[in-house]
Amino acid sequence: MMNNDITKTRLIKGLVSAIPFAPEESDKFLDYIIDSSVFKSSARVVKMSQQQKVIRAIGLVSNVLKPRSTMMTSDITTTLGAGAITLNAKKVRGAVLISDDDLEDAPEGDAFKDHLLKMIARQISNELDRAYYLSEPGASSEAERLDLEDLWTGWRWRILHEPNSITGQAQVLDARQNFKFTEGFIAEQNDEPPYEWEIKFGKALKVMPGRYKKIGLENFRFFLNDEIESDYVEALSSRGTALGDKIIVEGGVVTYGKVPVVGAPLIPTDLPVPTGDELAVSEIEDGEGVSAGGTTLHVSDTGGFEVAQLIWFYDAALGYKSEVLKVKTITQDVDEEELPLASGTIEFETAFRYPHASGEHFYVVTTDGSDCLLTYKNNLIIGLHRDLKIEPQRDAKLEGTLFFYSMRADVAIENVNACVLIKNLKVKP
Repeated sequence: MMNNDITKTRLIKGLVSAIPFAPEESDKFLDYIIDSSVFKSSARVVKMSQQQKVIRAIGLVSNVLKPRSTMMTSDITTTLGAGAITLNAKKVRGAVLISDDDLEDAPEGDAFKDHLLKMIARQISNELDRAYYLSEPGASSEAERLDLEDLWTGWRWRILHEPNSITGQAQVLDARQNFKFTEGFIAEQNDEPPYEWEIKFGKALKVMPGRYKKIGLENFRFFLNDEIESDYVEALSSRGTALGDKIIVEGGVVTYGKVPVVGAPLIPTDLPVPTGDELAVSEIEDGEGVSAGGTTLHVSDTGGFEVAQLIWFYDAALGYKSEVLKVKTITQDVDEEELPLASGTIEFETAFRYPHASGEHFYVVTTDGSDCLLTYKNNLIIGLHRDLKIEPQRDAKLEGTLFFYSMRADVAIENVNACVLIKNLKVKP
């Protein structure tokens, strides 16, 4: 129970009904979210006044110059390629409990509003940054959307699956296949003379189409997990470079050449990486689908399955159903004479989060993968709909006030062809 002095303040009076937020305060809240984001200085943030916003991408689809002294009518370029980037704001909701003790110690009025907005915005930014990057095509029904990573078509999925109709698709490099050294580290050294180094940033820059580099390399960014950024800095130091020593001793901006390296802690380091181990079957068969909450899968051939294996279930068309489960037991079927058959049941240590139907694939994986994304500033797009609601509700049992909030957002990429993704990186042990 709050004391009488506190209940007389504007702060507590404001808890009786929804705290009013004027349009400029909604903009302030969105600014707080942007300021807390890792991508704040590199992504293009679009504030959406409506639920949908269309961004036009226009370009020439053919060359305009001809090797002729006289230009003819047939040489005139009359066709422009045009593509629409549509942002459709999708709603996210949440709640934060503020204890009575926090309220009693809080300043009054607008000062508390700012404190509350900044606190919520910081957490929202962390969750949104991860979802912007990882979210895969949204589930068709609300019941199947278990978290934010089921809501949007995020940047990573677009890079891997969506070409730009005008310029083409992204460049994707596998850190464990497409380089000279393939352990998967951002910087690797040959253990034999002349002890050659390979830093994977270099190849990413080489495969970036040259027409984009004309804007200047300083306008590009390498986004990667901060642990892998540390591996790069340590590699610089072990090579005895002045740059490596300076960064470790003095701190400052980490770069590869002229390109800044941006540590993004919310880019995961536990993405599934197929091992190449072959299973006798690699997709769910007719009649063998599984429901969410189940722990077993029946297969026609248990060959290749082993206890403690990590199995990745994934449907490319419905990415939100991606999940990794560990094999607990393998039980083979028996015939009438109790002889073992090839078919059997795989039991997993945890339950399926999603239902999986026939035709979906599964692979043996490790879960030590991470990414590095190279692109130029403002190519990544974040659309934020100014539709903020924050409403308080007193809860005597919890001895606090619940602040419910909601907002709407979407993401896109202006030109996916100007992205290079190094996938299957890993952190050094």
